[in-house]
Amino acid sequence: EVVAAAVVAPMRQEAYHAVRGGGAWATGAKDGERRLACRPAPPLDQALVSTGFNYVRDVRDHQADVARRLIPLLRDIRRSGSAAVDLCDVAAGRLDGYYERGLHPWDLAAGDLIAREAGALTGGRPGQAPSHDLTVAATPGVFEPLQRLLEDFGAWHD
Repeated sequence: EVVAAAVVAPMRQEAYHAVRGGGAWATGAKDGERRLACRPAPPLDQALVSTGFNYVRDVRDHQADVARRLIPLLRDIRRSGSAAVDLCDVAAGRLDGYYERGLHPWDLAAGDLIAREAGALTGGRPGQAPSHDLTVAATPGVFEPLQRLLEDFGAWHD
């Protein structure tokens, strides 16, 4: 069980941190320290969501198919390249949701706690915790519909 977390995004000159039960915080060169909170949930068709892609071609092809099916149902999908930073962006209100298949514990642990401490919901497949099979994080109003679509589209398998 993760009780403390830190993520550093050097190109942004930002660091994020959280302690279980103590909220999530960001420290940046421009804004100093500020408490993080998810933004209010938009309707799903206005949600800005991020994802990542595997390096294995067959896995990536399936992930691209899932993204292709999701894009018309969302405002847009982004890809930053860092699961930890994407989870912090949900916490900071820059994204409404994030999902990815294939994460390792070191990709997920810190960002998951930071997102939850900022008010995000996190999980995997319905009723499961985030895992290598699927990680989903989103504002409360976006989480369930996004998770349901990912389940319907088979985002949890290759």
